[in-house]
Amino acid sequence: MHYKYGFTLIEILIVISLFTLLATLGVMQLSFLDDTIAHAEVTKLATICSYLQQRAMTTNNEHILICDVQNNKYHCNTLVHEKLSQRITFGFLPNVLGSPGSPSHTIKKAITFPDSSIHFYPTGIISSGTMYLTNKTKTIMYAISNKISQVSRLRLYRYEGIWKLLSAITLS
Repeated sequence: MHYKYGFTLIEILIVISLFTLLATLGVMQLSFLDDTIAHAEVTKLATICSYLQQRAMTTNNEHILICDVQNNKYHCNTLVHEKLSQRITFGFLPNVLGSPGSPSHTIKKAITFPDSSIHFYPTGIISSGTMYLTNKTKTIMYAISNKISQVSRLRLYRYEGIWKLLSAITLS
């Protein structure tokens, strides 16, 4: 009897197809995970901003949230000490126009709040500027923005080729 050892072309194609399918599903899961983590970080930052704004009003003292872009951390005295997830960083995608509410110029800084700090005043007003967050692979970008006005309104955005408003939180 004569036995053939080896694989046929069809068997090899089936194995390659299965590996390709598994790799594609893995990449999709990581992309979904990055987006979920980035969204959670933006939401957490907005919640902290709301807390600090309320605290400034109730204590009648200015509070300042200081962002450390190089180390992906932010803090406010003894009240808040946070580090961004390892998958997320203060940053922006190349050649994207900002600010999200009225994009007109290429983004050049991850944080446009003066001195990378957000000021919360006893009057309820917070300083104006924008903070950009992206994943480490630079495929996802979110922003938190506050314009100059008599009523502070934080806006959360996601960039999908254009800026999409996720929510607006009136801080007062």
